[in-house]
Amino acid sequence: MIQTEHPSRVEDARPSRAGLLLLGGGAFSLLFAGLLLWWREGSRLFTDGLIAAIVACF
Repeated sequence: MIQTEHPSRVEDARPSRAGLLLLGGGAFSLLFAGLLLWWREGSRLFTDGLIAAIVACF
């Protein structure tokens, strides 16, 4: 007879440390890219690009 695990036992569903690091790294990369664009191109071009990106999402 094959034994199976008891169905009432629920495994821990905490997010992994690697996943959290990847999400944090992605958020930091986006922030850094925005700051670099602001520094190189000025606020007008950054704002126009941001508005164009938001419009493209819809």
